[in-house]
Amino acid sequence: MAYQTGDIILDTHYNGFVTSVNTMWGAGTGVRGYGQSTTVSTVSDGTTITATQWSTLLDRCRSVSDHMGKDGNITIDTVTNPSAGNTIGAFSTISTDIATLDTAAASATLGAGFGSTTTHNLTRSGTFTNTITQTSTLTFAGGNEARYFFNAGGKVEVSWNITGGTSDSKYNNWVALASACGTYRIFANTSGKTGGSGSVNVNNTNYGYFDQTTSASVVFKQYEDTGPYTSSYIQLSLNMNSAHGDGLGNKGSVMTIKSQMVDAAADQVGYSKNIYNVLDQVNGTKKTTFSYTRPSTSYISATWGTPAWSTTQNTES
Repeated sequence: MAYQTGDIILDTHYNGFVTSVNTMWGAGTGVRGYGQSTTVSTVSDGTTITATQWSTLLDRCRSVSDHMGKDGNITIDTVTNPSAGNTIGAFSTISTDIATLDTAAASATLGAGFGSTTTHNLTRSGTFTNTITQTSTLTFAGGNEARYFFNAGGKVEVSWNITGGTSDSKYNNWVALASACGTYRIFANTSGKTGGSGSVNVNNTNYGYFDQTTSASVVFKQYEDTGPYTSSYIQLSLNMNSAHGDGLGNKGSVMTIKSQMVDAAADQVGYSKNIYNVLDQVNGTKKTTFSYTRPSTSYISATWGTPAWSTTQNTES
């Protein structure tokens, strides 16, 4: 029997809607699932679906819609919840509305904004003529928590900064490169540089949480653009600690982010009374800032817990 006004609304119709909404709202799998505990209950065969049950389902749809920033874009937003004792007609657009939300869920659409940001800074001071490697890990309580974080619209960012050094040609070019690199962002399904300037050698825009593997992959690399220092660069690599293997589409609970500032340009040298001097040493503070920004909790609860930053390497070699 069709789901339409004038026909009996079968429990299979209602339960189908519930299952679709719970996949987005509850644990879900893969790119769907916020991990919310207030999922909608299905009904048993032959059970009369009450106004309260319909209202709960419609309200869950609205909560998903509000978090995605779809408020007003689905017909359910304009529907009045049914009241006890009234005859309930079919909500003619509910299938289309749920499909719209499902598409947005699969792309991790976020319209409610963001929550707070937690940063983790790694710095190296003193002179610099080699390779600075600064690696941090972002650890979630489990694979589900990581998946909820990104499904709900959370993001991870990396940026660079060099300050406090002695102004000269090479130092100034390194300062300019750090600024030109802008910020590299990691979302659920997308990634890439934002801000900054110049041309990048590598800028992977399709290496979000769900795209990562257990092998480190270089996702960003930008060279200095002024001679004679054009062989020096900053690069970033990413990997997760697990592949899809738990049946839920989780990519693990630990993201490893490795940043490298590579001084590959030949250095100017000087000789004074048989003393060899490297003139192109970049001093000051070289900083990589790792940060994550939580999804908004205006309409959902923070099922992703509190991810923690940890330093695994901060060296020059």
